[in-house]
Amino acid sequence: MSRFIAVIHGWHVHSNGFTVHEIEAQDMTQAAKEAAYLKDQRQRPFDECAVKVIQISDSEFIQKPARLSWRERITGVVRP
Repeated sequence: MSRFIAVIHGWHVHSNGFTVHEIEAQDMTQAAKEAAYLKDQRQRPFDECAVKVIQISDSEFIQKPARLSWRERITGVVRP
């Protein structure tokens, strides 16, 4: 079973933001169907949505980004 990420973007006149969902599906077709269902759940009158499905391989993992220090925030230079 493969893992997929569905990113849904909503907008009317300006962006309403992104929502990210993790999907477990057999293949890209099944993941696209599930992402379309999630998009239809979010879509409202006068609020359009678009969806992008991204496949995650078994060797990749999702982690939260590291928090920046105050020095990195002020100077804009990120240290490795």
